[in-house]
Amino acid sequence: MRSFVKAVTVLALIGMFAIPLKAFADYSQDFEGLNASPSGVVLSGQDGYYLPSGTSSVDFLVYTYAGNTLGVVQNPAGGSKFIAGTGPGDGTYYARAQRDYAFSAGVWELWYDFCGIYSGSPPGTNNLGSFSMRQAANTVHINLFTWVDPNTPVAINSTYVYYDQYGTQSPIPGTPPGAPWSNLQPNHWYRCRTEVDLNKNLITEVGIRDLSGGNESVYDPTGWYLIGGATPYPLPDAFRFFGGGGGPGNTSCWDNMGILPKGAAQGACCAPDGSCTITTQANCQGQYMGDGTTCDPNPCKPVPVLNKTWGAIKNLYH
Repeated sequence: MRSFVKAVTVLALIGMFAIPLKAFADYSQDFEGLNASPSGVVLSGQDGYYLPSGTSSVDFLVYTYAGNTLGVVQNPAGGSKFIAGTGPGDGTYYARAQRDYAFSAGVWELWYDFCGIYSGSPPGTNNLGSFSMRQAANTVHINLFTWVDPNTPVAINSTYVYYDQYGTQSPIPGTPPGAPWSNLQPNHWYRCRTEVDLNKNLITEVGIRDLSGGNESVYDPTGWYLIGGATPYPLPDAFRFFGGGGGPGNTSCWDNMGILPKGAAQGACCAPDGSCTITTQANCQGQYMGDGTTCDPNPCKPVPVLNKTWGAIKNLYH
């Protein structure tokens, strides 16, 4: 019995191996390379994600969009997989997924696709979910998602929890930066972006875009400090996804997240399966479509494959 492997066209092979290694410290994850299933596979232990110590936490899961048991709709800018965390709703345990990341000084852009759902019976409870930067056991900042009215959990607010110059944290749940961050639809995907200046210890810009259409809305805050205020803590060393609330039914879903130095050129990156993500050329594990290109509309097509024996493949290089 002969052994067969899947071989892409020679042109595609050359393109894949010509991609450079990461030229600078950035990170992106579309979750396509992780183990997933319609009912979810534990995220902890994949790509460095773990449950943070000192917390009462349950795992995030990696789901396939196709047939997922949560009933989450397809992300228009997504591939075939996403992650989600559902808190048990007992007021003690919450869903968390943390990953270490060694931030350096400078200006950084954090971006991630978010979708919130509620599967319980009203009334609901806050908080629905969040993305945060971490420093040891400290919260550097939070992009928080809450129900506009927990008694009728049908609309979501995206808010920021930051610090003033004296290091005093703003009240939770905070206030949406503007109308585009208010009354978001559940089971609907949005791309969120946060710019942080770690030299000045400030949040300098935030953005949000409805992935079903429309342009990004941008807000430039004043006096939104990170932890420590004008006397900053050491640099952040991790980030965290959160899901859950004081009662059952809250689930936060995430896709296409990235951490990039400000000013790093970005564009559409096409994976062999035809999925598209926005990243830098150095971080693209596929075909980079050029600086400034986008995934909307999706420019990617699956790479054709041919069944060939290993001997036939070796003969190509004789």
